[in-house]
Amino acid sequence: MTLCFTGAKNLHTERWVTYFAKCGYEVHLIIDEPVDYEGVIIHCLNLEVKKNLSYLFKKLFRIKRLIRKIKPDILHAHTITTEGYICALTGFHPFVVTIWGSDIYLRPHTGWEERLFTQLVLKRADLVTADSQDQIDAAVALGGHPSKCEVIQWGVDLNLFHPMDATAIRTRLGFGDDPVVLSPRKFTPLYNIDVILRAFKDVLQTLPAAKMIITGSGAGEEEIKTLVHHLDLEASIHFTGYVDYNELPLYLAVADVSISVPSSDGTAMAILEALACEVPLIVSDLPSNHEWIEDRINGLIVPVQNQEALASSMLDVLQNRTAYRDRFKAQNRQLVHERADQEANMKKMDVIYQQLIEISHHKS
Repeated sequence: MTLCFTGAKNLHTERWVTYFAKCGYEVHLIIDEPVDYEGVIIHCLNLEVKKNLSYLFKKLFRIKRLIRKIKPDILHAHTITTEGYICALTGFHPFVVTIWGSDIYLRPHTGWEERLFTQLVLKRADLVTADSQDQIDAAVALGGHPSKCEVIQWGVDLNLFHPMDATAIRTRLGFGDDPVVLSPRKFTPLYNIDVILRAFKDVLQTLPAAKMIITGSGAGEEEIKTLVHHLDLEASIHFTGYVDYNELPLYLAVADVSISVPSSDGTAMAILEALACEVPLIVSDLPSNHEWIEDRINGLIVPVQNQEALASSMLDVLQNRTAYRDRFKAQNRQLVHERADQEANMKKMDVIYQQLIEISHHKS
């Protein structure tokens, strides 16, 4: 089987394409910037991403030329926006598109052109995948056919994400037995890190020894660090900088609670990874989060951008951290095993690829 993917430089893209390369398939990735993914044949277009017709037509021309050369069995675009638009215009089948979040929640509602292109992709795709039923429902509302839509999780590597002893890393960070909050999401405004910081400042009034770990780096980082300074939180915040994927479980092991409170989202890997590591969660009140978290049953749910509610929930968990962890851990680990195991979800996708190829052969 020869698979051809298009997508951006991203951990999600890397994990998906390298999985199928490790299965022994011939895997190609068409991408704008250079990457090096194990076992994957990279076709770097060396294109600067721009939102104009010149960029789109250049990319379309180059992708069509590469498809003729590669002769894939499947063309799979990661994200509807740009990648999906262009792959839909190639006319190649079987064509698969994976929704990433904002490409279905936000972009189609920014103008008639975006909506039209989204509908075109959904109409031409032989399969639409997403990591939440809420995203599938949004796709169907825009014209996607329910029979061509499937929930497929990116999935958690359960050999990597599991409970572990945190004594060594707590000592290294100088945290001792202090209560610890983890913020694992990006710095961009969608993820409301500013709200988390203001809520954490409220928590410190009651628990002055509490600490917060903020992972990652990238766009918006300087603005967040400026806010930390303005709120006088430097002594209580640890910025990790870039964290290798294999090191993320170490920071989850330290955490007494992990926070994921974006304004819109699908199924966040940050949530699934915390569940797998048996770390209590506080999440925002979004349909996709309700697919995984029942309030006070296996996590806590707070209204979007509600500083007071977030601070109250954060304080509750930190003051009762052992009780919450013991209460949630078994069911959360089991939940991930049953629904979000990477191996199981990718095997399911493998079967679907084979089915699409067989259908295509019958049609021809």
